[in-house]
Amino acid sequence: MIDNKLLHNLTLELDKCVPENEHLNHDGLSGFFYALAITPAIIEPSDWIAELFYGERPILTNKQSKDLKKAVAAVVKSSNKALLKNELKFPYDFSALDDATLDKVWHWCAGFLQGLYLRLAFWKSGIIAKETQQASDVVSNSVDIIFALVEGNVSVLKNLDQLKAQLQLAGKEPTDELILATLLQTLPEAYECIRLFAAQMSERLLARQAESA
Repeated sequence: MIDNKLLHNLTLELDKCVPENEHLNHDGLSGFFYALAITPAIIEPSDWIAELFYGERPILTNKQSKDLKKAVAAVVKSSNKALLKNELKFPYDFSALDDATLDKVWHWCAGFLQGLYLRLAFWKSGIIAKETQQASDVVSNSVDIIFALVEGNVSVLKNLDQLKAQLQLAGKEPTDELILATLLQTLPEAYECIRLFAAQMSERLLARQAESA
């Protein structure tokens, strides 16, 4: 996991820049930097710093900018260190979910999705499906699960009809609310699928770079 003290410090620095509802909160920041860390290609801060403010970067004083960059650099370093140690596991325990934890999970997913959007074409490329000659790509589907949970929109799911049929067979009315509750239970697996895909692509990239060298 990313160092919680560093995430807390970054949250405090963001609070000094804008009201707390105008930037990612602690869990949102965690999700965002998870996504940033696992993305194989390096993404420069200039391409994502505004995302901490939901895409609207405010005008900052020199001190605010300096302090923010320092706090951001510390979190980036921590997230990269956690990645190298294979510690970026899904950060929530689903054995006992309460409303407070569900709220944290939603914010984490929202931040994670923001991070994925920085290179969405990569995550939705369908590489695995093409290589395995499958009709549906598990990585793209995992991204759709996270999108559905964040936006409350199940229409993006490619297997929506199948999910509805399964619920009907179980004697349940396939409402959007029930479908989303079902998806929530698959969230840890969806994240792990995305993470493992990223790790695999990183290994391929390093191998190609070694061959070129």
